[in-house]
Amino acid sequence: MKKSMKKLSLLLILAMILSIFAGCSNKTDNAPANPQEPAPQEQVKEEPKEPIDVTIAGLMGPTSIGMIKMIDEKAMNSEQCNVEYIAESAPDALSAKIINGDIQISSVPINLAAVLYNKTGGKIKLMAVNTVGNLYVVGSDNTSTIAELEGKTLGMSAKGSTPDYAMNYILKQNNLEGKVELDYSTDHATLAQAVIAEDTKVALLPQPFVTQTTIKNENVKMLIDLNEAWKEATKGASELYTGCIIVNTEFAENNKEFVAEFLKQYEESVNWVLENQKDASVLVEKNGIMPSAAIVEKAIPYCGITYRSVSAEKEKLSSFYGILFESNPASVGGSMPDEKFYFAE
Repeated sequence: MKKSMKKLSLLLILAMILSIFAGCSNKTDNAPANPQEPAPQEQVKEEPKEPIDVTIAGLMGPTSIGMIKMIDEKAMNSEQCNVEYIAESAPDALSAKIINGDIQISSVPINLAAVLYNKTGGKIKLMAVNTVGNLYVVGSDNTSTIAELEGKTLGMSAKGSTPDYAMNYILKQNNLEGKVELDYSTDHATLAQAVIAEDTKVALLPQPFVTQTTIKNENVKMLIDLNEAWKEATKGASELYTGCIIVNTEFAENNKEFVAEFLKQYEESVNWVLENQKDASVLVEKNGIMPSAAIVEKAIPYCGITYRSVSAEKEKLSSFYGILFESNPASVGGSMPDEKFYFAE
């Protein structure tokens, strides 16, 4: 009997020992084979990123007309990007927003791009040219040459923009500096109405405002092609660039795929506008860029709408900025833009 009890006690002790080892084994299943290695951690599930807000801006006129297909389709919107398109009547309305970083991509007068580059210490870059040669002197008198502007009052708009500096340069080259009174309006639309009413007899305007004035008042004619006057004044050294596309430098560096796709779609939009002028003009009116599709359709051939990459135009642009700088350093922001100004695709 005693032997049986001893055997039973031994069996119970053995069972207890085995259960202890089994417990230890279970606790160390997840331990690293090498005690110096850290224990594997559970994978942290990444939260989906919030979409970024992107504002793309233009001006009432050719620079927005070229982009009209994108504006109408609200192009570039996705789960990653909330894209908003806006159009302002004057460059000043855009400048503060661009400087503050509220606008990521914008169409601006070509000289304003250099001014903003200098003013922000390189926080914007020039990506492409989008308008060339769309300026005309219009009016209800018989002026037909630059020389005949002497002693007259010339209506102007957008003081400090490309048309302003271009006109001043042409007057200077024709020895008319101080001999023509320049009367500035707040924006192109206001000046156009003054020309239509014949309150302003002679004025410098861009398309499509030129066409608007000639349609609304049959006494108003296109008097001087400023693009030809510029070629004569510069002795053929430069084209009269008027508009371009700029991008916020930091945004471009952090969103390379978005910027590349934007440029691709912008070029496609420009080509579509030039090939489908009637349909494009309807979209321009629909989206509030200009009030009349009929006027826009007639104006598009004279608007100088184009797409030229900065890499293709860099040498000519440098020459253009050099002419403006020599004429008036303030026209480009006080100093010539350096190599970093030009966007590298």
